[in-house]
Amino acid sequence: MAGGLSRRRGRVLLPLGMAVLALASGIHYYLSTVFAPPDDGRQGVPPGAGQPLVGPANPGYAVASVYAVVGNDDPGLACGTIVSADGGRQLARDLGAGSDCEAAVHFAHRQVVDQETYSATQVPLGAVHMTGPKRATVNSCAMAVEGGPSLGAFVVENLGNGWVVTGHSPDPSPCPPPAQG
Repeated sequence: MAGGLSRRRGRVLLPLGMAVLALASGIHYYLSTVFAPPDDGRQGVPPGAGQPLVGPANPGYAVASVYAVVGNDDPGLACGTIVSADGGRQLARDLGAGSDCEAAVHFAHRQVVDQETYSATQVPLGAVHMTGPKRATVNSCAMAVEGGPSLGAFVVENLGNGWVVTGHSPDPSPCPPPAQG
C-alpha cells in the first residue's frame, strides 16, 4: 500500500514540478527581455571611438591592472580602457618604447623575468597620493615591484566611470614618503 501511494504521488508531483519549472523559465525570459538595457548599437566599437573609458574602482587597482597587462603582454586589456591615449603616449615616451600604449606594453613585457610575480604586483595605499578629489599620482617607487621593471609614476583620474591612467612620468627621485591614509 505504501509503495502504491508513493508511485501515485510521484505521478502527480513530477508533472506539477515540470509545470512550475516551465512557468519560472517563462517569467525569467519575459522579465529579462522587458528590463534588458536598450541596444545602443555600440557593440563591436573599439575603445576610443566615442566610447567612454571604463576603469577600476580606485587608482591603485588601475595601476595594478597596468602591471598585470604588461606581465601578460596583453595591451588590449588596458590600452584605451584603463590607459587613455595620452597616458599611453606618455608611458611609451618615458620608457623609450615608441609612440603608444601598445608599444609600451610590449617593450616593458620584454623586460619581465617572472611573469606570474610581476602580474600580481600590488599597490599599497602609501603609493597613492591624492592630488584632488578625482585625481591621484601613483608612484611605482613606493611599491614592491618584483619580476620586471618599475613603470614609473602614473597620473590617474576618475572620469566618472572609473579610474583611468591619463598621464605618466618617470618615478621621482627621491621617492615621496608614503601617503597618509
